[in-house]
Amino acid sequence: MHKIIKCISNIRDFHKEKYIQLGIGLEIQDFVKPDLLDEGWKERVEEYKKTLYGFSNTLSLHGPFLDLKPVSPDKKIRQASYERYILTLKIGKKLDVDYIIFHSQISPWIKEPKIEELTNRLNKEFWNQILKEMDDYKGIVLIENVFEEDPIFVKDLIDTIDLPNVKVCLDIGHAILESKNGLEDWIRILNKRIEYIHLHWNNGIYDEHNRPSNNNIAFIMKLLYMYNINPIIALEYDIHNLGEEIKRIRDI
Repeated sequence: MHKIIKCISNIRDFHKEKYIQLGIGLEIQDFVKPDLLDEGWKERVEEYKKTLYGFSNTLSLHGPFLDLKPVSPDKKIRQASYERYILTLKIGKKLDVDYIIFHSQISPWIKEPKIEELTNRLNKEFWNQILKEMDDYKGIVLIENVFEEDPIFVKDLIDTIDLPNVKVCLDIGHAILESKNGLEDWIRILNKRIEYIHLHWNNGIYDEHNRPSNNNIAFIMKLLYMYNINPIIALEYDIHNLGEEIKRIRDI
């Protein structure tokens, strides 16, 4: 059975006793907000530390992504990205999270093989450097697909980085929205690199983060079974009755 996580973007949405009762984990998305990282993040970390006391289920943290690119040719953007990423890793260590998610920051417009290869090599250097600096963070970094048309871009990036603690967060909604490939191709090509899934659905026009239907979920579960992978499933959509939704997913 897949472990299930609920994503939240505000600490007030987390009810520890309920999550423990349901046996689910938590993905914290508060810290994607630039304003919070500029001011107030220390206080929010302390709030979470108190609230999470005694919570031993899987814990994840989503990193910031707006306008960041750690391998940008612009050194000021590189520096800003480095500062955001290193701060996120420090927050992850303070909260003792199992996973930290960062967007791939792959540009859909860069398709020239030499530039793609260079970008991947620079990413390898970046991740080797930053994870050496944060070698006391013992969790896993997850790279999430966003604008990629083809899973091969993510595969090549992960294979070039080539670190055992850097894996893939497959965002189902992003794959549906941006890709010409079907979901089976994403799961077949990325395969064991997939450690974690962001589950939500859309109409193929914009990133709605809709609740997936029973058929949608059954289709995903069938593919995961077919390719013998067992990622964590993070629910990244609004849920009105958490208990009923967890039961629905587990019953499919």
